[in-house]
Amino acid sequence: MKIKLLLLLSALSFSGFSQTDPADVIHRFFQAMSDIDTSYLNEVLMDNASLSSTFLFDDNNPIEAGTKDQFIQSIARSKVGELDEQICNLKVDFDGGLANVCMDYTFYYKGELSHCGVNNFVMVIDGISWKIISLADSRGDTACISHDAKLAINEMLDNWHRGASNADSISYFDLMAINSVYVGTDETEVWSKRKFLNFAAPYFAKGKAWAFTKVERNVYSKDYIDIAWFDEVLDTWMGPCRGSGVVTKDDDEGWKVQHYVLSVAVANDDIDEYLKVIGKERK
Repeated sequence: MKIKLLLLLSALSFSGFSQTDPADVIHRFFQAMSDIDTSYLNEVLMDNASLSSTFLFDDNNPIEAGTKDQFIQSIARSKVGELDEQICNLKVDFDGGLANVCMDYTFYYKGELSHCGVNNFVMVIDGISWKIISLADSRGDTACISHDAKLAINEMLDNWHRGASNADSISYFDLMAINSVYVGTDETEVWSKRKFLNFAAPYFAKGKAWAFTKVERNVYSKDYIDIAWFDEVLDTWMGPCRGSGVVTKDDDEGWKVQHYVLSVAVANDDIDEYLKVIGKERK
């Protein structure tokens, strides 16, 4: 009995997702689209599932309907990673064995913004698993909530790093929230904004602070209303570094850095050499 239970739990949590939670099924649905995992899409969509889209690019608002097979065939024509549907504001309403799942989405094709809108899934419990019986979405090319917020956050963070590169302390510290925290690479460096300003003042006064160049960055949020978080890889004088943090939005002043953590990135293959430098032994 114990072995059967473990096998059941393993099946339900395959790839970190649970089939017993409609929200998890939806997240895995979009991951399957990106991975071109047509077997999962075939499994989670009911055979008679209805799929329809309302296009908001003009005043006609045409509606296009399709079948499960047509949808899977369209996914199969793409390559892994080309389809990237990013969602936020996900809400689930239950009514017995039915679930209605709504969310905002922004769709990227080959890394470029394609369109955005709202998804509405209707799901039904089939034994212990949730299956999709219908999907309706709206498609437009304006008011893309997550896309516009990501652009604003990326621009703010780029300007923040640029402020240090240009030794512009006013623009740099203006982009940090009043109660922000900066965690540096040294284990003692956990600074409030005031303490960080005091530490950095001599560097900015010399006209040369530090130059961090973004290599890549990911931005995340539940709804992109007033809080988001991010991770980034930076090219620095210390070599590659990784930064991560939280940004918050003020209606009057826009997005600002609330919490930031900077760490030196050490490649796995270089760990043993790194341990020798700091006088530690592998345990």
